[in-house]
Amino acid sequence: MSDRDDDHPAGPPPREAIDYLQTKGLRTGWDYREVWREEHNTNWTVANMMQLDLLADVRNAISAAQAEGTTFEQWRGEMAEHLAKRGWWGRREAPDPDDPEAVKQARAYVSRRLRTIWRVNMGQAAQAGAWERGMRSSSHPYVLYRIGPSREHRKEHEAWDGTVLPRDDPFWTVANPRNGWGCKCYTRFVSRAQYERYRRNGISHPAVGDEIPEKGKPIKTELVERPTEDNQAPALQRTTYTNRGVDYDGYKGIDRGFEYNPGAGRVEQLAKAFRAKSATLAEGTAPAGEPASRALAVQADGDLGDSVRRALGAVDAVHGAPGELPPIAIARNDDLPLPSRFRSRGARPTGIELRGDNPYAELLTAHEVGHYLDLAALPGAAYQSRVQSMPEMQELLRAIRDTATWRKLIAGYTDARGVEEKASWLYWLLPQELFARAYAQYVAWKSGDRRLLDQLDARLRDENSERVGLSQWQFDDWLPIAQAMDRLLLRAGWLSES
Repeated sequence: MSDRDDDHPAGPPPREAIDYLQTKGLRTGWDYREVWREEHNTNWTVANMMQLDLLADVRNAISAAQAEGTTFEQWRGEMAEHLAKRGWWGRREAPDPDDPEAVKQARAYVSRRLRTIWRVNMGQAAQAGAWERGMRSSSHPYVLYRIGPSREHRKEHEAWDGTVLPRDDPFWTVANPRNGWGCKCYTRFVSRAQYERYRRNGISHPAVGDEIPEKGKPIKTELVERPTEDNQAPALQRTTYTNRGVDYDGYKGIDRGFEYNPGAGRVEQLAKAFRAKSATLAEGTAPAGEPASRALAVQADGDLGDSVRRALGAVDAVHGAPGELPPIAIARNDDLPLPSRFRSRGARPTGIELRGDNPYAELLTAHEVGHYLDLAALPGAAYQSRVQSMPEMQELLRAIRDTATWRKLIAGYTDARGVEEKASWLYWLLPQELFARAYAQYVAWKSGDRRLLDQLDARLRDENSERVGLSQWQFDDWLPIAQAMDRLLLRAGWLSES
């Protein structure tokens, strides 16, 4: 949420905000203090609600409301009725049902409680989604703090309004909103050009009532203990407190339990979800033969070279490749029209190239290694994806074609107009491309490498290209593909049963 009222969201939020709630596990707790701080990144809880099915009902209902742009008033009526039928609110409807005042107070309690659940979860999900999207962008290195539309603000939040700091500043690990009960503050990622413009021209003053906010408020680029200049904001003032026998560092202006960044834990939350779902896939097999990467010479330096070596380490952790492999180089080429490319002459691989500005360097390295192994390491042409006369390869490609991703790619090809657009969609349907994409996802899931898993998730949610989002498979579609890949690599001798 940015500058709008939490109770009346302006349309559906981005997918990241929805997934922040939907991918949380369920955790019961009698007291709200039993799930604390960053534990909320991975756990959904409602104080006093000790039944998992009811917890799931509330989580799913608020996620659905979030996705559909439902108002709080609509959600509250449906949720209160549902919980009353289940007996959770019914026991608390009123101590004396014949006492009108008792009934009124009980219903007011229900309304306040549901409003708190709504506001806190909607606000934290919105911030987590915004942080996840912002951290994927290399062109927005700063974060701007703004107060929201509340009638009253904490003095610390007012003092932080207009603060712009690098996104890796420690301030954001603690003070990324929401920063307390009822807080409507929010943050926004800022590009270098915006940052310079704000330094010259300032930003809008916070709106008061129906007034149109004035522009020209100076931004704050420094945190100091006692601000004296327009560009200075108050640094965090540390306090201490105890929650259920554990000592915590607290901060003035931030309610207890809110001293964490809901978005910063999102990446690890997704990685944990990937690893948990794929745990059974990693069991029962081990690499066979020599390291699969032994014939690949890394000729890229710096960060790109580190990314390539990390990807090759993940490949070797997943499987081997018996037999002699033709040596090729993995090099940097910033003139490529695409982020990566596998080069070959007929049946002979000649090299792998990657651009330096590559947000998916590890995953695309694994993708191109998939092309290389498909062409050079599978035992005989019959195994190759282009020939696919072996049952295991046929089974793998059948599993790929029995997915929602495949059907959407086919729809894109069918709807395409013109020869070039048709050819572009057709490229994504080639069996060797399907194999390479499945292989890269297999390495990510099987190795459990966090960087690969993060990039896999980012490609699935890529907002800039519909086809990039269709380059990989969601879990429900992925499981049969992974199992078919297991069987293919066992037959090829890259894996052994352990």
